[in-house]
Amino acid sequence: MLWYLLYPLRGTTQPPRLSANHPIRRGFYRHGRTTAQHWLVAMLVSIAVAMGFSYPTILLAENPTAGFARFPHHVWTTAKPLDGDPSRAEVEMRQVWVHGSHMKALEKDVLINALDIQQTLVGGEPLTSIVPSLNDKLRSSTLDWGFHSPLMYWNNSHEMIENDIDVLKTINEKARSTSSSLNVALRPASVFAGKKFQQSKLVAADALVITLMNKVQDGIGAQWRNRMTSLSTSCKGCTLFPPDGHVTRNRVYEFSIVPLSPKENFALSIAYCFMALYVLLSLRRLKAFHSRFGLVVTAITQMTFSILASFTICGMLNINLSMVPQNAYPFVVLVLGIENMFRIINAVETYSPTMATELRIANALGDVGPVSVATAAQNLAILSLLSRLVSPGVAAFCVFACIAAIFDAFFLLTFFVAVLNVDIRRFELQDALARANQSRQRRKPSPAYQHTWFDALVRGRLPFSTRMAGTAVTTAFVLVLNRHFFEPKDRPTSLRHLLQLIKNGPPMLDEFDTFAPPPMNASLTPGQWMRMQDFDTAKEVMRLAKPGADSFVVRVFAPLVVVLRNADRTDMDEEEAWSTALHSFAVHHFYPVAVVVVFGVAFVAVLMNFLLYTEHEDEPSIDGDEEQDAVKVATIALPHKLDIVKMFTSQRGSLVTAALDRTISITTLDASHRAQRIVSLSTKTLPTMHWPIHTMAIDDSCEWIACHCADDQIMIYCCAQEAFIDSPITYPDDNPSVLFRFVRLPSPEGSQLHFMVLTSGGRLATVNIDTKLSTVKRLESSSLLGAAVQEMSSQGRRLVVFTDQASIMAYSWTSGEWVQSVSQTLPVRTLYGRMTGAVRLEHTTELGPDICAVITSREVLFVDAQSFATFSRVHAEEHDGTINGIMLGQTTQCASCGSSAVRSIALVSEGASEEECTVSTLACKDAVLCLKTGDAACHSFERAQRTKQKIENAGAWSIVNSQAVLGLRKPGHQLINGIASSDCSTVRSRRTMRSKLQPDEGDAWEAFKLSVDGELETVQVSANDNLSSEQGNALYVSNAGPALAVDGQTIAVAFGNTVKIVTTTRRGSKVRRATGRTFERPLPEALVDPGGPPILRQPSLSSGSKFCLCVAVVQSLVALSGQPELRTTEVAAEKVTQTKTTNTALESTSTREGTTETAEQRPYWF
Repeated sequence: MLWYLLYPLRGTTQPPRLSANHPIRRGFYRHGRTTAQHWLVAMLVSIAVAMGFSYPTILLAENPTAGFARFPHHVWTTAKPLDGDPSRAEVEMRQVWVHGSHMKALEKDVLINALDIQQTLVGGEPLTSIVPSLNDKLRSSTLDWGFHSPLMYWNNSHEMIENDIDVLKTINEKARSTSSSLNVALRPASVFAGKKFQQSKLVAADALVITLMNKVQDGIGAQWRNRMTSLSTSCKGCTLFPPDGHVTRNRVYEFSIVPLSPKENFALSIAYCFMALYVLLSLRRLKAFHSRFGLVVTAITQMTFSILASFTICGMLNINLSMVPQNAYPFVVLVLGIENMFRIINAVETYSPTMATELRIANALGDVGPVSVATAAQNLAILSLLSRLVSPGVAAFCVFACIAAIFDAFFLLTFFVAVLNVDIRRFELQDALARANQSRQRRKPSPAYQHTWFDALVRGRLPFSTRMAGTAVTTAFVLVLNRHFFEPKDRPTSLRHLLQLIKNGPPMLDEFDTFAPPPMNASLTPGQWMRMQDFDTAKEVMRLAKPGADSFVVRVFAPLVVVLRNADRTDMDEEEAWSTALHSFAVHHFYPVAVVVVFGVAFVAVLMNFLLYTEHEDEPSIDGDEEQDAVKVATIALPHKLDIVKMFTSQRGSLVTAALDRTISITTLDASHRAQRIVSLSTKTLPTMHWPIHTMAIDDSCEWIACHCADDQIMIYCCAQEAFIDSPITYPDDNPSVLFRFVRLPSPEGSQLHFMVLTSGGRLATVNIDTKLSTVKRLESSSLLGAAVQEMSSQGRRLVVFTDQASIMAYSWTSGEWVQSVSQTLPVRTLYGRMTGAVRLEHTTELGPDICAVITSREVLFVDAQSFATFSRVHAEEHDGTINGIMLGQTTQCASCGSSAVRSIALVSEGASEEECTVSTLACKDAVLCLKTGDAACHSFERAQRTKQKIENAGAWSIVNSQAVLGLRKPGHQLINGIASSDCSTVRSRRTMRSKLQPDEGDAWEAFKLSVDGELETVQVSANDNLSSEQGNALYVSNAGPALAVDGQTIAVAFGNTVKIVTTTRRGSKVRRATGRTFERPLPEALVDPGGPPILRQPSLSSGSKFCLCVAVVQSLVALSGQPELRTTEVAAEKVTQTKTTNTALESTSTREGTTETAEQRPYWF
């Protein structure tokens, strides 16, 4: 709502998105990252705070030491002064306060003198003569008067008082079992003033309170008035206030206790049902199948803590919450709390599941944290304004809602963020979130106006549904509650009345304080005593006044204060210090507090055990140091008949492939990298294309494909309609493309899908897929070496281009066109002022949104993500080849300047041959490498040592964001006639039998993983992995590729007419490491699309078929003979050279562009 009010000033209703360098966003980012990294500490701190604030509400609410526990009940309660006709009073109440010496009202001489005063007022009737006829009178409503006195603990008897050995024990034992003549329990709070307790036991009191009540029409009040006047003469030596005993000051109040009506119960039930339905639908969209219950328990726990803590604070501030039924209080916390929770969850889901968990939490909190705080401040302001307009009871409700909103924000940023971090870390939840991002149901595209407003509201796609719902529902709920207090007999809620409330404020119960305190040292004023009376006492008094009624009107007289003769009122205690109170609380409540804390810790432990259960595998491992395979391989059979030569991916991992048989296939992968859907382009549309295809692109939803054909026409294909759009786009010029992708851009009608192609000649063609409008313009006059679309939280998406003049420029999408916003010169080596080779912009999730990497053919520059100012750079050595990408080690903070730092960085480059891979790792032995080198003590790349590794037979490989190189290659060792080399060790020689069972070298492949620290792991792969008999054997493959990264831990490798999916475990999992050796692992299950169409393939080579037949025969013989399978290790016949040098460079960070990537097999021909 705040952003709508600011629309005239800002020109938009969207909440502001702070830049990555904004101090507020950085503060939330750091808090989110710290909380995610130290989630256990954050959880325990929040639990300790919650238990500390909840304990008084849970265990001390009914404790007599707490005074008036004004917590809500199941009814409406009202106590308001009436300024109208005083004849409306139905009951009169008078009091006599009897004081002895200070805090010595329980001495026997004070009790005996008070009994004499009571007998003067009401006569010497013992309790036994009153109680027998009490019930009959109450049922018939014939009880005209009664009194309430502490002397009834001793049955109004001098003898019982004199014979009582322990007065305090008598009071504490009879506090709940003894009733007065009004049939009201003799609670210490109602018969004593200025009480002092110790461990819930009364130990002292300052005054005895005798209460006289009568019905107005019976005239008994006049008799009591005369008798109170006579005390000035009958009580010798006593001091009276007023001196003549004639009390005239009084106020008329209306007390009501109204239960919830059936309509109100029904309305509350409907409200809670709608809230539960909203939560269920929202949880269903999260796709967190195993963790829904955990998130619900977390939300309920957090809001319960917020409610209990708010009750405690309201009790400390003497805020009366008993006027509104208790059923209404959780609703406002649910509305405000659930809104904030789903805001954070949705923000986390917008980031890729492959990003590190703490960075997802940090970025999400940086995005929505400021908005959540601004929304909370807005809600506090609105509730504060409403508290000035509504009745006193609802005003207290608004104060409670404000306090609850503050506690809810605190627990949201600590407890909920910590639990959410643990929940996201679970492997199953990661897969579920990835499935939610990757799995898209195919639907026919339609204009935006065809979607109804209600459908968008239900799906949570309207700004109102996410930003205004909590405020609107809370405001409406407060106004509905306030409506109850305006009965038909009261004046209507007019504008004039509201203005009067703003001017004067609502009448509060503090009107009791209009009774002036007596001019003597009293530990409690009459107004304070009135506000200490509890709910049960009010109910019992109402039964006397009007049996069966919901309300009554009472005239309350100021008390008559009697100070006995020889009383010393000068010894007034000082206010108890906080240290003394805390010490007393620790002494008397240590055990229950300890029990509560232990219970809270145990509950959190059980909850964490539930959320983290799937991270603990119960299956025994085969090897002691092996807990998870480092590399897994799966096979996807595609409907191509010939080899795949073109392959492209989308940001969310979908594949589009083109083969030599001039067919195009689209593959959608699920979270476990299984082929969820395989679709081929219609055979009716393929002949309309001019082959060969130069490049292709696919959008994230797998609904649109763009193909650059041989006739320089860009054909855009709609998968839902199985047809191309009517008018193809002409390729802008004769230069190759540096950007060829789909991207969503904002527009007045909302986010719309666009297709963009930018050539190295600087010409840009853009097509709006929704409107089919296209534009072509010259973006830059210089030649371009690279381009990328950069995601910016504050500026949306930016187009970043690199020129051959070593310039980097950023363009912002403004009013439907790209406008240059940033320009910077890169400090790189040039040849005659010109830069050669491709240039890429990458973001590394480990380093957050502030730093990105610019990768050239010979250097890597770490630059500011906003201004592109260079922080540091590192270069490759001359014989390293062209840099293909970088890998980062563990990220941390520099101890000197506090900037981002890494423990190691690796430059991955291509060697002289296409299949050669060189990895140069830079690291310091006992220090981290600072990326910004903002201090002289920082360790830069100049002080790093370089370790180089070269893999001559790398095959098809690619770098993934999990900081590893994944690839598929021919094995480095060669088997000759099925017998291993003679110089092998004994361990290797035991593998001779198993070697004989392997396919020939044409079918022998292995997948490998090379980590940033140089550790190599492999797994053996068969060319015909689990292909069904209907699919036949795969094509003979001599060279695999192209290879592309699918997500942060998976690559796809074209393998003949199939695709091999190579997956590595998540970073930080325990895997068996290789140091100069490769480990043989059992063959994993391959992936085949069982629902795919029958596939025709070329026959395999005859020699391969004969060898496969021989292998099958040998395997059958081995199975019949019961020969066990041997698991051994072998030395990889791989040439790895290592050298150490000292490197000179500065530093940087990087990630892949999160968009369509391309690769092709060389040479490319059809």
